[in-house]
Amino acid sequence: MRIALCSDTYHPIADGVANHLADYKAELEKRGHSVRVYTVFSDNDGVFGLPAYRFPLYKEYKVAIPVYEMYRDLGRFNPDVIHIHTPFTLGTMGYRYARKRNIPTIGTYHTDFVNMDNTINFPFIKSILNIGFQYNMHLYARLDLIVSPSKLVADYLGTFGNTSKIVPVGIDLSRFVYSSKKEDYYFFVGRLTQDKGVLEILEAASKLPERKFKIAGTGPLKASVIDFAEHHDNIEYLGYVSEAEKIGLLTNAKLLVAPSRAETFGVVSIEAMASGTPVIGSHETREIGILRENYNGWFVDYGDSDALVNKIRELDGRDLGSYSENARKSSLEYSIQSTAEQLEKIYGELIELKGRK
Repeated sequence: MRIALCSDTYHPIADGVANHLADYKAELEKRGHSVRVYTVFSDNDGVFGLPAYRFPLYKEYKVAIPVYEMYRDLGRFNPDVIHIHTPFTLGTMGYRYARKRNIPTIGTYHTDFVNMDNTINFPFIKSILNIGFQYNMHLYARLDLIVSPSKLVADYLGTFGNTSKIVPVGIDLSRFVYSSKKEDYYFFVGRLTQDKGVLEILEAASKLPERKFKIAGTGPLKASVIDFAEHHDNIEYLGYVSEAEKIGLLTNAKLLVAPSRAETFGVVSIEAMASGTPVIGSHETREIGILRENYNGWFVDYGDSDALVNKIRELDGRDLGSYSENARKSSLEYSIQSTAEQLEKIYGELIELKGRK
C-alpha cells in the first residue's frame, strides 16, 4: 500500500504524537509499504514539508502555509489511503485531495483541545480552543473512519455523535532499556504546560526538599520551572533532552510523575513502563486504561499538589521491584507492531470498500 500521513507535528518535535508517527512510518516501511509524511518540516527521507511559521501562541509548534505543491506531490505519490493526525492545514488539505479522488481517509483524534485552556496565556483562549475542537469534529465527521487511541476518547467523541474505532498509539518498545535498579529521583518529561500538571509537580517538590526531581521539556511554563529550580536545590531543570537522554532518564528514574488532565493516550507513560518505571498519573486520565492502581502505577487528583506529596511519601519506603516488572509487562500491549497490524487491516478494508483495488 501507499500510505500518506498528514500531521502538523512530526519529528524533530519532541511530543508523543511526533514520536509515534516516526515509529509508525518506520514500522510500515518494514512491512513493505510506501509511506510519505506531509508535515511542517523540510523534506527528508519520505517527508514532504510545507512552508510554515511559528505558532505565536505556542512557539514550539508551527502553522503550515497551504501551497498547491502539496497536491502535486500527493499526485506523484498516488496514495491508496490518507491518514490524518491533526485537523488543521495538513489534515484539511489531505482530506480535500482525497475527497476529489475517492481515496479512503481516516483520522486519529490525538489532542484534547477542550482541556488546554490553561496551557496558553491569551485572551479568549477558551473560545479559540473551542473553535479548534469544533473544526476537528466538523472535519473528522466527514472521514471514512475516526480512530480513538483509548476508550476514554471514544466515549468522549461519542457524546458528540462521532463513532470511532479504538486503536492504541503504539511505540517502538525495542528502543527502551528495562531496569529494576533505580536511582533516587522522580522524573517528568513533556510539554511544560499547566494541563500536564507541571505546577503541581513543582509545588510538591518544594514540599519534599529531601527528594530529587528532574524536569525535562520545553513550553510556556519554562520560566516557572527555571525559577523553581533556582530556588530549590532538589529540582533540576534539564531543558530539552535528546531521545537517547530521555531513554536513559526513564530507565533510571524511580517514578515517572505525570498528573496530567489533558491526555488522549499518554505515550510517555508507555515509554516509562517499557523502562520498568512505574507512573503516578491523574484520576482524570484513569479511563485511558494504561495504568492500574497499585499494579503498574498510582493515581492522584489533577491539580492537588498535597495529594501528590502524600503519594510520594507513601511510596518512599516501599520496594517497587514488582511494580517495575508489572510496568514492563503492561507496556507490551502497546507495541508499534500491534498498532501497525490493526491499522493495516483497517486500511485494506477501506480500500476494498472504495473499490480502489
